[in-house]
Amino acid sequence: MLLDSLAIRIDGPRAWDADLTIDLVVTEPEAERARHRLTLHHGALTHRETAAPRTPPGLVLTLTKRQLLGVLAGQGAGGIATEGDPALLERLFSFLTKPDPNFPIVTP
Repeated sequence: MLLDSLAIRIDGPRAWDADLTIDLVVTEPEAERARHRLTLHHGALTHRETAAPRTPPGLVLTLTKRQLLGVLAGQGAGGIATEGDPALLERLFSFLTKPDPNFPIVTP
C-alpha cells in the first residue's frame, strides 16, 4: 500500500519521458523477505513483487522494513546498501506531488 501511495502522487505529464527501474530488496522481517520492482515509464509508476528479475534495474536498495519506511518518508538512503545509480531515487522523488490535505473525500 505504501508503494501505491507513491504511484498516485506521480506527476504523470512531468514524468512522461522518465524511464527508470528500482528494485527494493526487503531483508527483514525474515518471514516477509521480498524483492519489489518499481518501474516509472510513460508517467506511470508501477510495482510488483519479483523473485528473479529478467532485466537489471538501474538501482537496487537492500534494506530492512524500517529503513524502507524511512526512505519513503524522505529521510534518504544513508546507511542502506545500494547497487547502481543512487541518483535514480532522488529522480523518482522529484516527480512526486504534495498531497492536498483539503481534498474533499466526501462532497456535500
